Amino acid sequence: MNRKNLAIGGLVVGVLGILLSFLLAVEYFGIGTDNLAGAACSALGGGDSCLKVAESSYSAIPGVPFLGNVPIALLGFGFYGLVVYAFYLISKSTSSEEVSKLLSLLVPVLVLGFVFDLILFGISVGIIGTICQLCFLTYIVTISLLAIVYLLWKVEGKSELNIPSAIKDGFATFGLVFFFSFSVGFAASKMWVKGESSNTLATSRGMDSQEIQSKIDAYFLEPTLGIKVVGSPTIGKKDAPITIVKYADYNCGHCMHTSHILHTVLSEYDGMVKVVYKNFPLDGSCNRLMQQPRPGATSCIAAMAAICADKQGKFEPMYRGLYDNLEKGVAHSGASVVNLGNLIGLNVNALKTCMASREAQNQLNAEIDEAEKLNIQSTPSLYINDRRIESGTPNPVFLKTLLEQIIQKM
Repeated sequence: MNRKNLAIGGLVVGVLGILLSFLLAVEYFGIGTDNLAGAACSALGGGDSCLKVAESSYSAIPGVPFLGNVPIALLGFGFYGLVVYAFYLISKSTSSEEVSKLLSLLVPVLVLGFVFDLILFGISVGIIGTICQLCFLTYIVTISLLAIVYLLWKVEGKSELNIPSAIKDGFATFGLVFFFSFSVGFAASKMWVKGESSNTLATSRGMDSQEIQSKIDAYFLEPTLGIKVVGSPTIGKKDAPITIVKYADYNCGHCMHTSHILHTVLSEYDGMVKVVYKNFPLDGSCNRLMQQPRPGATSCIAAMAAICADKQGKFEPMYRGLYDNLEKGVAHSGASVVNLGNLIGLNVNALKTCMASREAQNQLNAEIDEAEKLNIQSTPSLYINDRRIESGTPNPVFLKTLLEQIIQKM
């Protein structure tokens, strides 16, 4: 094969990488909707594997200034956009020296991308416990691009690659191309999901637009309940006009998925929404409303750790760490929460003392007493502006539509 054909082949494979990255970004932004990405993953035999990855805490970079949560897939969009640009230049080039410079840039970029793919594959299999079909295709794309670069290098007579010099000369241009591609991917995937959601709420998994509006109408007819929020840990701006109260168990998978949804809500409605967190361990070891104690009392240990981390001003990292451990299959125990405390910078001696204290137990008991008055029987149970919504993992489209209508009524 000649240089031009190989370059065109690299262009085609790179564009495929862009499309796959776009679909993965759509899956992240469209959690809770029957979007194109979910359909593509299912068609490839992956079922809900892509959704499971998208819901995990490893799927995005949280809290990026001005952008909020940024899905890892968009880094792939920028990466493949950069690769496509390089192969385009190679296809148009008539100079072996210029091609050599471009190959000197492509080699480290693709090797870095391959290493990143290996890390993501390890997280997917070893921690999340699934293989996302769309993600796996991106790994194949990266390997194919490396093979094409190798063949180009052979066609060019195995020319000497001056990687340090090429990086120095091309860093600024390639950096701009990556940033431009990333920006296009971010805007396009966000607009695509917004378009799907706004054109028809019937795409919401398990709920059509009529059912969503019916549940919203029912919410506004709910009585206010007088839930106490003072003294409970809060994430979000203290003066936010919308308060979501979440009762949860740190061994509850639905609670973990809800934490991801609420994290996105806090990012997208920054300044408008705050979330107040309360404990309802599904374990009779510490919750008198539960009949059966569980071996190890792991839910109780996690609840006490969260209460005591809050007293040191570290509730949010403890909260996220407890659900990260759940996602990784790490059982909550005295040792695991102490290790987590060390990781997030807690005074672990004070943590241990607090967890064994009457004060912390009284706070947990008070939350359970309030849960009894609210007739909470399962987790997660959510309350928005002191009104109940249906228990369980909230449908993201329903939740965001409800928040928009609450804001409109302010």
